[in-house]
Amino acid sequence: MVHAATYQELIVEIFEFSNLFRKISRSEFLERYHDKAFYHEPGAIEDLSSVFSWDGVNDLFNRPKLWNAETMELAINGQVLAPTLYCRPAMGRLGDRILRPDREKVNHFLRKGATLVLDYLEGIHPGVRKVTNCIERLTGTATSANAYCSWQSVQGYSSHFDTMCVFAIQIEGEKAWNIYNGRVNEPMAIPGARPSDFSREQHDKQKGSVARKVVMRPGDVLYLPRGLYHDAIATETASLHLSFGATYLAGFSAVSLLIHELQREEFFRRRLPHFDDGEALSGFLREVGEQVAARMADGGFHRRVATHMLDNLSDKMADHRLPARNADQCFLVTRREPRLVRRGQDWRLELGDAQITLAAALAPMVRHVLSRELVWISELLSLTKRPEAEVVDLLREMERHALIWPIAA
Repeated sequence: MVHAATYQELIVEIFEFSNLFRKISRSEFLERYHDKAFYHEPGAIEDLSSVFSWDGVNDLFNRPKLWNAETMELAINGQVLAPTLYCRPAMGRLGDRILRPDREKVNHFLRKGATLVLDYLEGIHPGVRKVTNCIERLTGTATSANAYCSWQSVQGYSSHFDTMCVFAIQIEGEKAWNIYNGRVNEPMAIPGARPSDFSREQHDKQKGSVARKVVMRPGDVLYLPRGLYHDAIATETASLHLSFGATYLAGFSAVSLLIHELQREEFFRRRLPHFDDGEALSGFLREVGEQVAARMADGGFHRRVATHMLDNLSDKMADHRLPARNADQCFLVTRREPRLVRRGQDWRLELGDAQITLAAALAPMVRHVLSRELVWISELLSLTKRPEAEVVDLLREMERHALIWPIAA
């Protein structure tokens, strides 16, 4: 078991929804804005120094081995520049040939006003990673992070939509955003649903009129649901903002998971009848449809889909704490809002059909759990004098009702 002191050292690093937005609650954001409408909150983040800065940009940019044609991009006047214009052939760590940014060529385009984009920051910068994890807990899906360095009055990207929900945080300078009324339904990075599948003329027609103009200043946060058209331009000498993109799994993702399971069943390995035997083929396909519908409606399959979604995130949520190597179970707390109510001498935790009765001595600990986005067993044991076995039993019961989700230790 990890000592509580280890947890106390870790707790200060957690970036929660209340650190991202201050004027609305998490439940209000999910009900009114998530995947529905844009939201702008001026001055939402007070301490930007713990997130990112120009010093952070320079520190990363001065590590040339981090960057290649896949992790860095330049754009100017609505055009993304071909990597061959600012990169040179180089050798990767495994001896493979890659395109590495050429310092002189990059600086040439930056002086012309090109927007510099640094990708994969969620994997290499601690402050950015904290915000990324917060958004992943909120949206339940993998999130990427880019830094955009822009210069006064030079537009990097034309009006466009994204296939992901975007959380933009202004770090330095100012940037003027146009948010349009047009929105593409259910965009995704697959053929026919990507921004690159539309011509400039189609984009200009689909974006519609400007719904709102927003000037982003340091500490401001802007949320844009996927598919919503927008563009932006720096209004000061230099602008630095972070863009976090939450990319969602779709309905066909669940179908793909089901296909893998069906392949193991004898019925679904039966051959299709001859195409000339229409009645037999139609009958068999109807039977396949009924079997698939039954599997898709099964609660066990629903739980496996939820576990699959969580597994895509869990390794990024629970931090290692070397040199300590002791296992300490971490739990993700539900975004829903259970109620903790008193019932005589005991207390009850309620959410929908879920009802868990607990001793009064455990109520303060449970109240603490409900106030957090992540909790550790060592943390909870430090908050109560009840036996560890009793605490673990309660957590397992909460897990059974999907009030908390176990994360890999």
